[in-house]
Amino acid sequence: RAMELFMKEKVFSLHDTYHVYDMEGSEKYQIRSKPISITNQTSLYDMEGKELAHIHRKVISMHETHFIEIDGKEVTEVRTKLFHPIHQEIDAPEIGWQIRGNLWDHDFSVLDSAENVRATVHRKWISLGEGYQISIASDEDIVLVLALIVTLERILTDRKNESMTSSSNPSGNSGGADNG
Repeated sequence: RAMELFMKEKVFSLHDTYHVYDMEGSEKYQIRSKPISITNQTSLYDMEGKELAHIHRKVISMHETHFIEIDGKEVTEVRTKLFHPIHQEIDAPEIGWQIRGNLWDHDFSVLDSAENVRATVHRKWISLGEGYQISIASDEDIVLVLALIVTLERILTDRKNESMTSSSNPSGNSGGADNG
């Protein structure tokens, strides 16, 4: 039986702590971020406060790259391809997994290298509020799948912040070298 979890809609806030529940409303995991961190340090904890996964961003990279560590060992990098408006995917090459679907609308699947669906995420309204229902095929994948979803949230939040920053700069000058 698939594990069903629920993550509330308001993911990254000023305090950067959010919660993952089972479908009965019991809190199962907490995700906490360091509020000001150039490498976007985020960790996943169980309800006893044990860190299950740690996610951080590579500061200088051609592609947007995050690292997922589980039990102190780097498990995979997560790399974005340039976002195509319709076909969107994110790679975790070391484990052969991909996130594919409509990432902005939180309607996507996590697939392994054999194209098996390891997890699905759908936007949903339940008694806990609006958020994302996460169906994970195997209990052993829970930490890794949640870490991938948190990484995706960080990427989407960064993209949203970047587009708001660039749209509030009417000159279009991104602060690069002055060719004049």
